[in-house]
Amino acid sequence: MTTPWNKGTHSALVPLPEPETGPSLFLSAAGPERQQPNGPLAPAVIIEAGLGSSHVEWVAVQRLLAARARVYTYDRAGYGRSPPSPLAATAHNRVHELTQLLDAAQIPPPYVLVGHSYGGVLVREFLRQRGPDVVVGMVIVDSPRAQTPLPPDWPSLMGESDYYAIVGLDENVAVAPEEYRAIKEDEVRNRATAEAELALIAAGTKDLNEAIPEGMQALGDGRLSVIFANESVDFGKVYAYGVEHGHGTEDARRHLAERLAVMEEMDERGQRAHLSLSSRSRFAYAKGKARTHNLQIVAPEVIRDEVFWVLGLVD
Repeated sequence: MTTPWNKGTHSALVPLPEPETGPSLFLSAAGPERQQPNGPLAPAVIIEAGLGSSHVEWVAVQRLLAARARVYTYDRAGYGRSPPSPLAATAHNRVHELTQLLDAAQIPPPYVLVGHSYGGVLVREFLRQRGPDVVVGMVIVDSPRAQTPLPPDWPSLMGESDYYAIVGLDENVAVAPEEYRAIKEDEVRNRATAEAELALIAAGTKDLNEAIPEGMQALGDGRLSVIFANESVDFGKVYAYGVEHGHGTEDARRHLAERLAVMEEMDERGQRAHLSLSSRSRFAYAKGKARTHNLQIVAPEVIRDEVFWVLGLVD
């Protein structure tokens, strides 16, 4: 394969073959060449970021994975460096655009998919559309089978402070200062697209869960790792901050307290439900500082280790 996307470090906007879906998507590649002498094509690792997030959140994970695997990050249409798409930001359309991107860049299967948060829904949708012959492994990162919404008034508990600071990201990030600034800047830049995507998540997730019901081994015997990072830890910090500083109304504090009372149990149960996708699956608990929904920028080595297990590179 002579395409520049199959060896070396490379980043660029890739024109898509169907103009009606938009002009291009930003793609970044790193890691060793996939072609094995006298052997099968090694799987390409494809990372699907969460709601409102772009490839900049995954630079640390990509660096770690690139030591032993060919790994790709990209920006969905309207996020980061990718221009908007004329198509609605449904899960089905997002996967269609990713498929076009991989085809345009001549990155053939097999794939190991990594999906964080809403990205976990998108990688499952990719599996639904393409099947286990194309998707040979998955890592689902802190992504329940169906999202249980937080009370809408929870942000008031932060007052004028910053979510990143309250939950400990500022002091624990494992990326360079300029990379962390880019993460924060992209989150602001991505906000409008994230709102459009958010409005379509519930319906798309419902359709997906009906197509792949719990207990259906859609991945066959492909390896699957489910990482539980326990987002309730983050929101426990938000609640404690609001109470300590007197932020939010009494009702807002009560609403979040009620959600927190069941959040860890519900989220773990919702994530364990993914295990039935494969006959070879395992559940990984994030520990210590990695117990945050944003572990990709705090403890990227946790995700690296699970991807390497799925690839069969470690026991």
